[in-house]
Amino acid sequence: MSKGTFLTEAQARVLELRVKGLTQTEIARMLRTSRANVCILERRARDNIARAERTLKLAAKFRAPVVLKVKRDDDILKVPKRLFKAADAAKIRVKLSTLDVISKIREGAGDKLYGRSVTQSFDIVVTSEGELLIT
Repeated sequence: MSKGTFLTEAQARVLELRVKGLTQTEIARMLRTSRANVCILERRARDNIARAERTLKLAAKFRAPVVLKVKRDDDILKVPKRLFKAADAAKIRVKLSTLDVISKIREGAGDKLYGRSVTQSFDIVVTSEGELLIT
């Protein structure tokens, strides 16, 4: 693994081949290793990518001009109005419509929702470019 990267060459190769549709068994034959080893390489690669994505979201949150706290028992249908108000106060134009904001919340915080209700608190980060990140 070279300095500054988060995937080994083997992990990157396995992911590349998986994206192309090859099975773990086919990749194992191609790389002259076991299917179990390919499975481990793939899992570690996906874990490393997930960690890197969380780190990037956290870094964006630190730089963000707007961080909206969404608390337990909030109604997600009421969140866009609060979000737009906070963004307006910071002179930021959110690039999404109300329905798009709700969809983004469902996509990014789906495991923290039950129907319209928030079951676990999360933050919505508004970047200076008006993009949203759910953290």
